[in-house]
Amino acid sequence: MLCSGAILAGGKSTRMKFNKAFAAIADKSVYQIILEKFQLYFDDIITISNEPYLYEKPGTSVFPDVYPGLGPVAGIHSALYHARFEAVFVMGCDMPFMNMKLVEYLLDRLGSYDCVVPEIDGKLQPLSAVYSKKCLPLLTDCLSNDRLKLIRIYEEELNAKIISEQDMVAFGNIHEIFMNVNDPAALELARTIAGRYL
Repeated sequence: MLCSGAILAGGKSTRMKFNKAFAAIADKSVYQIILEKFQLYFDDIITISNEPYLYEKPGTSVFPDVYPGLGPVAGIHSALYHARFEAVFVMGCDMPFMNMKLVEYLLDRLGSYDCVVPEIDGKLQPLSAVYSKKCLPLLTDCLSNDRLKLIRIYEEELNAKIISEQDMVAFGNIHEIFMNVNDPAALELARTIAGRYL
């Protein structure tokens, strides 16, 4: 399946005190680690950021939010808006240990669904999920009408395929795979376990 890969780099990194996308793990930034993984799997790679000058690297196109300042819904919307392909894997810029075989598994389950989203510890993971461009009109409507709670959109409006932890255990330690490096403690832990993944 042809699919775009989108890296969302719009967060304010308030807990990290600096841009978490550029936190260093194993001599590379988290963003560079993700970009190199994506380059092995996707023919179309985009980064969504309202500071595009920070992310102008070979192998990715950088776009701002179409609706700036409206959080994760705007980031996902912009990724779908700018992606070349119908299916888009969207991931936050702070997840260095994502297993790309798991990404393939998620993509294979899109079918006629609007999106495919993992669930861990009873919580949906919409920033490491597969979306169809079919979601664009709904997300546009949500942004236009100030409906910005992503989980509520999932629960009430999207035809989502939920992937349980049990479905994903074959791919490794789920909590490490979906780990967000978004504060100093998480960064230290990531540096400790990086040898198993990078």
